[in-house]
Amino acid sequence: MLFKQFPIFENVRDEVLGDLAARCSWRTVHSGRQIITAKENSSDVYFIAEGKVKILLYSADNGREVQFTEFGPYEMFGELSAIDGRPRSATVEAEEECRLAVLTQEQFKRLLHEHSDFAFAVLNQLASQVRRLSERVFEFSTLTVHSRILAELLRLAAPVPGKRGQALISPVPPREDFAARVSTTREQVSRAITKMAKDGVLEREGKKAIRVKDLERLRKLVSKAKGE
Repeated sequence: MLFKQFPIFENVRDEVLGDLAARCSWRTVHSGRQIITAKENSSDVYFIAEGKVKILLYSADNGREVQFTEFGPYEMFGELSAIDGRPRSATVEAEEECRLAVLTQEQFKRLLHEHSDFAFAVLNQLASQVRRLSERVFEFSTLTVHSRILAELLRLAAPVPGKRGQALISPVPPREDFAARVSTTREQVSRAITKMAKDGVLEREGKKAIRVKDLERLRKLVSKAKGE
């Protein structure tokens, strides 16, 4: 069953997940197409079966993209407007072709009322989002551009099995997407990565991967910037 693979539904009963699946419709969205637009009045909830999406806003003055985060397979988005009925808070765009299960606001609310374990799963999702956004607000308010870039690199780094103290970022987001995540330019991102490579912290592996050769040093740099 698809929904058993969603981490947020780990403690939700199989019969509830079957009920969820029965109430969903399906949609395929091609790469680069918008799924949700900020400020629009829509309220469907989406579950990613395949593909990735990015959550972003465009500045009013120059149309600059500011990217908050991205979601991949087995993640949910769109639940805020389904809960409070207010316009969408951000734009969601397909980063690659996506296969989505779609649940209407009415059916979403019915599941919340009828199944407490489903409701608690959604609450945990919201709590996780608040924590993640709080961390982002802190970084944007207190860290330099260079330190924000390092913090994002650390977030993306996945430990390498059998290579203690190393991590891998693969695939590396396109420079413009990476820059949008930390509200800077692609040139600043390139300069920061080049500096970290010269310092022996990072090492490029082709065009689509970066190896973190000294994960502990990267952690310490980010912690020091945050005053931890």
